[in-house]
Amino acid sequence: IAMTVTNAWSHSIVRDRTQSQSHPQGGANPRSKFVLDHPGLARFYKCFYVVQNRAVFFVHRYYPMSMTLKECVYGLGRGMGGIVDQEVLNNQGFHPLDETTIWSYVTQLVSAIRAVHRGNLACRTLQMNHILVSPDAGSGVDENAQAQVHGGDILRTNRVRLRINCVGVVDALEFEARRPIGELQIEDMRCLGRLIMSLATGTELQNDVSEETLSRCEGFMRQNYSQELHTLTMSLSARSRPGRMGLMIVNPPTIDEVCRAVAEHAFDELDSANTTIDGMDDALGAEYESGRALRLLMKLAFINERPEFGVDPRWSESGDCYVLKLFRDFVFHQADESGRPVMDLGHVVTALNKLDAGDDEKIVLASRDGKSIMVVSYGDVARYLENAFSELCNSSASMQQPLRDKGWMR
Repeated sequence: IAMTVTNAWSHSIVRDRTQSQSHPQGGANPRSKFVLDHPGLARFYKCFYVVQNRAVFFVHRYYPMSMTLKECVYGLGRGMGGIVDQEVLNNQGFHPLDETTIWSYVTQLVSAIRAVHRGNLACRTLQMNHILVSPDAGSGVDENAQAQVHGGDILRTNRVRLRINCVGVVDALEFEARRPIGELQIEDMRCLGRLIMSLATGTELQNDVSEETLSRCEGFMRQNYSQELHTLTMSLSARSRPGRMGLMIVNPPTIDEVCRAVAEHAFDELDSANTTIDGMDDALGAEYESGRALRLLMKLAFINERPEFGVDPRWSESGDCYVLKLFRDFVFHQADESGRPVMDLGHVVTALNKLDAGDDEKIVLASRDGKSIMVVSYGDVARYLENAFSELCNSSASMQQPLRDKGWMR
């Protein structure tokens, strides 16, 4: 059972509509993606059984700083009844989520469900305690901040990522009582409808929710949200109802129909994702600039005062590499008139940036005893640095190719 479930999820491919026409023999499209590669799913690695413990283990990817959607919306130790919890209404009050935020969550979940259904699978874990919420990488929420901010506040004030967790668990636990995949996918859509209504009303709705509770939640949504969101939610939450010929089965819309319904809001989600990507690019650029300064520092550390080159005139007190030693003192060993050290980080950063750019600005370098003074440009120092470092690398053949691969040698 464990091997079957693992293979079913690990090798399932998201198939598009054109694949059956372009690959009639059932072969995989080169552009096809595995279901588990979808960003809206918590990565499922494998399921295995341990005979000694008589236990089944499920291995999923760990996402730091994540909480369940239930913890974020309701918090720990708070009422979970939303609009039907009188204590919440009287004491804490209930503040519904903004509709834009709900559409963002719906779009993310619909995208993940679409990948699963097109892989001929079913999620089966679309409950609030099985959906992980993580602050987006560009939202600026760090671990310390999240510990101090309530989960609901993070949901309302920051962009978050939703991932469906625990995929494959129910498939293994109910393996002997397998149901048709179409029936399971219909149940996924009903769970999505109850999930949207739970987010909108603050009331956790289970499969056995009463008609009275459902009616009150529907009325709340009709008063506080748009007709579009209300209609989508109620169509997904549709139940069987009595008819002339007995109980009439009402199926919710398919995932493709829901995708068409949320298409307009998917563009808003795409814009938000692109904005986050731009922020991450800016942060990466800042880190890259720091990496360039570190590379210069490491080159200087490799070159300055090497004992094995003490007798080489090119590395002596009068050679070109002597400039690098004086430059090191110019950057890091500044002192004031009283001889006290000057710890000016701005001076260090400015000097390293100009060295990296090979600036033509002239600087005065002096020896520690003040007997040697020379005027050079940052470009001259950069040239001496590259020549000396290349000479070091050439004398160490084992380091040449790795350093070239990393861009340290030009």
